[in-house]
Amino acid sequence: MRVLMLSHMYPNIVSPLGGIFVRQQARALKNLGVDVNVVAPVPWVPKLMAGRGKWGGYPRVPLEERPDGFPVFHPRVLEFPRSLFFEYYPQTYAYGVQKVFTEQITQGVDVIHAHVAHPDGAAALNFGQKYNIPVVVTIHGQDFAYTLNRSRTCAKSVRATLKGASAVILVSEKLKSHYGLETWADQLEKYRIIYNGVDLQDVVQPSELQGPVQQSLEPPSLELQGTHAEFRQRASRRRLLTVGFLRPDKGHAVVLKALPELIGEFPDLEYRIVGDGSERDKLVALTKELNLQSNVVFLGSLPHHEAMQEMAQCEVFVLPSWNEAFGVVYLEAMAHSKPIIGTTGEGISEILAKEAVGEAVPPRDVIALRGAIRELLRNPSQANAMGARGQELVSRQFTWQYNAQKTLKVYEEIMTR
Repeated sequence: MRVLMLSHMYPNIVSPLGGIFVRQQARALKNLGVDVNVVAPVPWVPKLMAGRGKWGGYPRVPLEERPDGFPVFHPRVLEFPRSLFFEYYPQTYAYGVQKVFTEQITQGVDVIHAHVAHPDGAAALNFGQKYNIPVVVTIHGQDFAYTLNRSRTCAKSVRATLKGASAVILVSEKLKSHYGLETWADQLEKYRIIYNGVDLQDVVQPSELQGPVQQSLEPPSLELQGTHAEFRQRASRRRLLTVGFLRPDKGHAVVLKALPELIGEFPDLEYRIVGDGSERDKLVALTKELNLQSNVVFLGSLPHHEAMQEMAQCEVFVLPSWNEAFGVVYLEAMAHSKPIIGTTGEGISEILAKEAVGEAVPPRDVIALRGAIRELLRNPSQANAMGARGQELVSRQFTWQYNAQKTLKVYEEIMTR
């Protein structure tokens, strides 16, 4: 079977961790014998902007690479800063990927699989309908949480794409139950829930299972991180960890506001934050305002293996995010046997409610979050039991191999219609 996958989120040298879950799925499908070819467009950048800011790095992205043994093409597409004219991205994507799509289709393609409905899915559907190739669209959350409400044009694009797709994969039960699909989507039987997964060999390294990571692996000093001597003192601290982009809806500020009272009871408590983003300056300012400089560490964006080392050392993983379909980072924490704290009504709450692997708190609720953290720190045996259940659950049901097997069944089913 030959699958052509389209995703603008696919990792590249500018954004090595962005959309890493798409890459992991592609690798797992390849391991099952699927002939995978990936089209991962990046913004076209004029030469005069080369080397300037984030966008200035895109000219360095190769047109084709094979990091995992299958081709990943990076055609250039027209985008604009701050997602201006986002409504028209399906057209600019279709134009930008046309050459590589046509070449691949000429060689034979059985299924086109697009990640997100707008713009990738809409562009993919253009080729699927033209060449009579079935299209699968995976919804990760942003289509329903943001794009549907961005404008009439965007909403129309999402709905038309899902209507034209042969199958739609949702990464959590929340996406099926919280957005009124039954009121506007057709053929609900073609919607399948397939959770994202983790690659256990990539997430839990053998060296991490042998004990704490050595102090030499501590990251270089950043603001609010303190001196090297203070690092040694922090080695024995109890650690809360959050991994994710620094955006308001990730809930970092809620955790910070919960800390002062907790530190009164647990003076050795340290909150470590992996990630970067638009909220960094505000979060740093809030940390200083709450006089938490000695208890909060901003680590910035880390390579995946270093983020996993942080995961291995924490006591509790906390991400009280809202507008979260189903974050893979929760599964990574569970793979490390860590109890997790998420948010009620979000994708992870389905697992928390059924499997008792952590706690769910209402969104933006500082008091409830403080209580959940306190409960886990006061009862380490309970926290350890939650972590053990989480690790067993991930090993059984949330690997990329399991995800790829279920995705392959979707491909096979739509090809026989």
